[in-house]
Amino acid sequence: MKEIKPETFKETLPIQIRFSDIDALGHINNNVYFSYFDLGKTTYFEIVKGKSDISWTDGLIVVAHIEVDFLSPVYYRENIVVDSKVTKLGDKSGIFLQQIRNVKNGEVKGRCKSVFVTYDAHTQASMPIPDTWRKIISEHEGLEEERVLAE
Repeated sequence: MKEIKPETFKETLPIQIRFSDIDALGHINNNVYFSYFDLGKTTYFEIVKGKSDISWTDGLIVVAHIEVDFLSPVYYRENIVVDSKVTKLGDKSGIFLQQIRNVKNGEVKGRCKSVFVTYDAHTQASMPIPDTWRKIISEHEGLEEERVLAE
């Protein structure tokens, strides 16, 4: 089994496993993990926004790259959560680190790293991360203000 470096996450979302998430082997289909990670991203941004007047529609966030390590199967009725955090912010992109974790024993079932890009739908091109987004995410995660290019 691949060794996973322990990480600290501020945001955790409980996941309700649906009957339709199960495959013929009795565990959660690997494709469903991506839906869980998307739910985690959505919740992350809502939590980080908090009571501020930040608008996530000043640009769009699109996933440019995603990679997942499937470490252990998740079974129906297993109590799981998605942990999410932003680890780097570049000029026009950032890196999300997420994991699916068993609540009862803490076992990490899968870990996801995704690169997101801020995108302007009007020009159909990438755009710099808005300063208001950068500030609120950096403060939330304790990231340094310097701009680090996303990998």
